[in-house]
Amino acid sequence: MGRFQKPILLSVILAIGLYLGAMFLGDFRETQAAIKQVGFSGWSIILGLSLVNYVLRFWRWEWYLFKLSQVHIPKFRHLLYYFCGFALSTTPGKAGETIRSLYLKPHGIGYSKTISTFFVERFQDLLTIVLMSGAAAILFDGYRVVIIITGILALCCLPLLHNRKVIKVILNFADRSPEKVSALLKQLVELLNSSAVLLKNRELLGGILLGLVAWLAEAVGFWYLLLLLGQDVNLLAAVSIYGVAVLIGAISFLPGGLGSTEAVMGLLLISIGVPQPVAIAATLICRIATLWFAVFIGLITAGSLAVLGVTPIANSEFSEKGGK
Repeated sequence: MGRFQKPILLSVILAIGLYLGAMFLGDFRETQAAIKQVGFSGWSIILGLSLVNYVLRFWRWEWYLFKLSQVHIPKFRHLLYYFCGFALSTTPGKAGETIRSLYLKPHGIGYSKTISTFFVERFQDLLTIVLMSGAAAILFDGYRVVIIITGILALCCLPLLHNRKVIKVILNFADRSPEKVSALLKQLVELLNSSAVLLKNRELLGGILLGLVAWLAEAVGFWYLLLLLGQDVNLLAAVSIYGVAVLIGAISFLPGGLGSTEAVMGLLLISIGVPQPVAIAATLICRIATLWFAVFIGLITAGSLAVLGVTPIANSEFSEKGGK
């Protein structure tokens, strides 16, 4: 994990700067007082709901990866590998989470299988967040176009992933391309073929259902947080605000959605009458309990595995030597 320390450190510094800046732009003392209102039991419940999100998404990941690879991995060890990816959640599009492929390669699971699973996960998460943001299209006019367009584009991708004509066109183009380009296009075809397996019938609907329950757990945690802060916000509005904030963060492709997610969440809370200091406090706590809690778990997990001599670099070197 050593070579990834710099981007992780930079994202942490950026986040601290953003959060302190937000607190000073508002009323620092009132924001601080609002944060203290949450208490130990409040933090425990909110973090527990975030854990529900992580475990359900792992369940979906494990199901999909076995579907593609037919390889059994001890569940606890696999869970640790999955959590290690969270250490790089603050990369654009969470692409850094594909580091899991290095941990899984020595178990006989090829990179194409893990990357295909990662792609389908991100795609289904996008569909899920769009569904959660649906009410926001009615409640908040300014975000209606973004939500509708994102939803349409995501749904239009589904038939393309299953279309054999698209695959044939790519392969024909690959045959007429230079060697390096041809290799990349054939890898893309492999990715599309594997992804299509996970986006059919039971796998598609089951994955969306698991994703919906997982992300709703965090959204309910956000709603509960607002209640703890003395804000009478109905559940549908809270879920919609959480969903649209995460959606904007995802399509911004900023590392971890830093800045964009926080700005949208805070502004939407203020727009429904939440006082500015409380809106800032709710936004900061929500992000700490979701994004940064995941990063913390990822770093602790990666560190624990490193102590046991299991690192992504060591694993990749092992696999290159033909280890299983």
